[in-house]
Amino acid sequence: MQGWYFIVVLSAIGGQGKTLFSELVALILRSLGCNVQIFSADVQQRLAAKLGSVTTIDTDLLDAPDDPLALLRAFSPLSHAIDQAAESGGSIVLDTAATWDVPVVRFLRDMGLDKVVADGGGQMIVALVTTSNRDAMRALATTTDLVRAALPLARPVWVLNERVGIVFPADFDPGLLDLEPEHFAKMRAGVSEIVLPRMDDRLWQPVDRTGLNLVNFVTADPTKLVALWLDAAGRPLDRLSAAAVQRRIASWIAKMMEEASRGLRFPQAD
Repeated sequence: MQGWYFIVVLSAIGGQGKTLFSELVALILRSLGCNVQIFSADVQQRLAAKLGSVTTIDTDLLDAPDDPLALLRAFSPLSHAIDQAAESGGSIVLDTAATWDVPVVRFLRDMGLDKVVADGGGQMIVALVTTSNRDAMRALATTTDLVRAALPLARPVWVLNERVGIVFPADFDPGLLDLEPEHFAKMRAGVSEIVLPRMDDRLWQPVDRTGLNLVNFVTADPTKLVALWLDAAGRPLDRLSAAAVQRRIASWIAKMMEEASRGLRFPQAD
């Protein structure tokens, strides 16, 4: 795969699906034969628990206004990885917590990393994740404007997680986000969109709570998954039923990967 990617996953509100999307992106890049370094500025470290090989950003340094070098120290491993990627390829995924989206964008701007990545033959993509939660959608719009002003060489992508409903239905009123229709239309026209299709939480949440990563879940023996789901009487499913649920979720994961790959404009695997 020619070139390399630096993908930053943001959302100003928690619970929108950032960790899931970060894992999807890492999985897609690895399937394309790309060496991927993953960084996390999430205090809960859910991605590290799932994938193991994740470099943790010291979030205590992200909230140190009296220390002018705090952000530089916090992101020093990331800066080093970007230098390496520019020299030898490989790609980078940065997963963030909602609390730190502004400090992260500020650091990227102050370091001029959109230009650094472009000059090094890479592409910076800022993936902004939201569900149909009104506050999250409003934050998506605000952060999109922030990213465009701070990182003009980066490509913003909207990740529309339909977990609780369609994010932008056909009759959507931009006034709900305190935006004029013309502003919203111009903003939306300038981004790629990735739609993560809905999966019933009664099926997915038991899997998510276990901390299983996507690959381990898809390839697991269904016998080891039966306890994740209960029937109407509160008993674990039988093996065949668990296998059916596993296949359904695996199909959903495959659809999300296809949609994400298209929206991020990744090359097709051979």
